[in-house]
Amino acid sequence: MAGTRSFRSSRAFLVRAADMGETDRRLTFFTEADGALTAVAKAARRSRKRFGGALQKYFLLDVVWTEEPKRMPILTSASILASFWEIVANWERVRYADYLLELVSSLFPQAGPQSKAFAFLLAGFRSLSAGESPVSVGRKAEAAFIALGGWGPDLSACRGCGREESRSFHFVVSEGRLYCGACTGRAGNLLSLGAVRTWRALQASSPATVGRIRIPESVLEELQTVIPKYLMWNFGGPFRSLGGDPTVGKP
Repeated sequence: MAGTRSFRSSRAFLVRAADMGETDRRLTFFTEADGALTAVAKAARRSRKRFGGALQKYFLLDVVWTEEPKRMPILTSASILASFWEIVANWERVRYADYLLELVSSLFPQAGPQSKAFAFLLAGFRSLSAGESPVSVGRKAEAAFIALGGWGPDLSACRGCGREESRSFHFVVSEGRLYCGACTGRAGNLLSLGAVRTWRALQASSPATVGRIRIPESVLEELQTVIPKYLMWNFGGPFRSLGGDPTVGKP
């Protein structure tokens, strides 16, 4: 007896697409209701009218799909809720938009509701579309996603003496911890107190507030040398969207 078919729907962003057979497309979305989703869009290559031009990146979509046991989900409809097409006018914005999509789908691949991760992703797209520095948007997203996923780091105080405030700290990537000048006995990345406070603020931010955090250029340069390294150390390698090096780019 055939398995029970269920209908699902969610807000989503298209992460990647590939041709499948002669007429179909294999699509990967990051959805609010079910995290990363790979589905087949039947006849999507044969007729553009099938999905009304919605199957493109940089659109906030409403997608509907069907699921059956032991079968790949099938996309039944996709409609555009909001466009962030301003992103395509600038190559750096495009690269960082792709990076955000790759980042969120890699860090949160589990099936199930991902409402907060999706909200941070949407906030990042809004900031890119509004013209915020792509590097700033990237660092904010990294800090927010790392904290949301429970990967730290612990920036509360110096690991050696417990001091919360110091003119500067050394951040040890392999430990995910800070050391003040008096306790540093190992190699680490030097961070000013301003950079540490900014990173703490990003960790504590919500999707509604992260876009309002303004990062001074000097602090952004410091964070650019540390947050991507910590991210790559935790996840075993670079991400492809920025050519394998998320520190590339100017604030």
